[in-house]
Amino acid sequence: MNRDDEDGIQTEQGVLMGEIRTDMERLGAMLDGDGPVTPALRTQASMIADKLDALSDLMR
Repeated sequence: MNRDDEDGIQTEQGVLMGEIRTDMERLGAMLDGDGPVTPALRTQASMIADKLDALSDLMR
């Protein structure tokens, strides 16, 4: 952790951004088919929304 990030917020933001990027790539792969909206798709979208909400809270 660097000295400018004593409270860990910048580190947490970086972690969340990495997780969101990975989740978005996974969601993109799931949406490549023409199938119905499955529970797995809903779960993946919900996980991304939760992480975006947490990131938004950290940005305040």
